[in-house]
Amino acid sequence: MIVLAGILWGFDGLLRRALGGIPPTIIVTIEHSIRVLILLPFLPRFIKEYKKLSTKDWLLIFAIALFSGALGSIFYTAALAKVNNISYSVVVLLQQIQPIFTVALAALILKEKITPRYIILAAVALISAYFLTFPQFKPNMLWHNGELTAAALAVGAAVMWGSTTILSKLILKKLSFAAAVTIRFMMVIPISFSISLILGDKYPLSLITSTQWYYLLILSVVTGVFGYIAYYMGLKHTEAKIATFSEFAWPVSAALIGFFILGERLTGVQIFAALVLLIDILALSLSPNEKTT
Repeated sequence: MIVLAGILWGFDGLLRRALGGIPPTIIVTIEHSIRVLILLPFLPRFIKEYKKLSTKDWLLIFAIALFSGALGSIFYTAALAKVNNISYSVVVLLQQIQPIFTVALAALILKEKITPRYIILAAVALISAYFLTFPQFKPNMLWHNGELTAAALAVGAAVMWGSTTILSKLILKKLSFAAAVTIRFMMVIPISFSISLILGDKYPLSLITSTQWYYLLILSVVTGVFGYIAYYMGLKHTEAKIATFSEFAWPVSAALIGFFILGERLTGVQIFAALVLLIDILALSLSPNEKTT
């Protein structure tokens, strides 16, 4: 299920790039508003779960909404909006450093054991993701202002999302995945809207074209609601470190989207890296020593 979420998120960046004229804070606020409207009919059945949450649990949910739902999404969307200054592949690759933060927090907070086999497979996943994204073996990046800003935004998103795997794992001990997704989306709306006010971002809804609304709808429903439900379903039964590396399906799907939709051609290096990465993800997912009991 986590691999499915990664595939859906491969389309996410494509849609966000097409919405580049709209401020990132506005995009994040609108997309989460649409998601909440879709999930609102299911809210009554989650009330009992929410009533059992402690103050600490609510603070944890707020942290997930702030760091991942709001800041992570805003940083990533802003980085993609600067695609003319920095390669899209660089923005995507920089998201793959999330395991650096996730694995460290998993060992520290969740006390998840890091085995030698896992370290080897994790290293293979990182290397494969690198060569899949950079078939020429190094990023094509010139550190002018635009590139530096976009890279900083992408790294910021990776830091926000990297920590979310751990926080989400903790909250799933208290909530069902559907209840967790719903409350997360609800809390992101006032947070992202507040950030838009602080930054002075304004964009009248009347300026959004019918095509952009269509993109926002797909972004909200397919890559959003369906993507996160698939992610939480998988995360419920998977250790945080395995969940993170399963998300490497994201750069694989991004490469395929580039080929079939954007007309980009995969090199031999990319094809080989994608195959290695998929096999490595399968090995991680099927390893009995790397799953929660």
